[in-house]
Amino acid sequence: MEILPRVVDSIPVLDIIGEVDLYNAKELKEAIDEIVKNQQYEIVINLEKVPFMDSSGIGTLVTSMYKLKKYHGNLKVSGISGSVAKVFKLTGMESHLEVFSTVKEAVESFRPS
Repeated sequence: MEILPRVVDSIPVLDIIGEVDLYNAKELKEAIDEIVKNQQYEIVINLEKVPFMDSSGIGTLVTSMYKLKKYHGNLKVSGISGSVAKVFKLTGMESHLEVFSTVKEAVESFRPS
């Protein structure tokens, strides 16, 4: 798994490339924690190039989202498809995590309407 951080309209975005599983979910948690340490509490996780994610990856996302909510922030996910979308649906994660088709949509959702 590779994690590529970038910023889109002042919102931190983590582009994840590769599988997210028990063996590397900790790296994802550490990348999110690093952003939080910099007092940024609105984050987008782009899963467009993630072919597989197991429950430990989903657990990391949910735990991080609840941590961010303590700071009145949020974690939003973009680009899920295939087996990752299936895992989100089966675990009911769509009701916990906000999922968007694109990074742009996720970033724009942080703006007040």
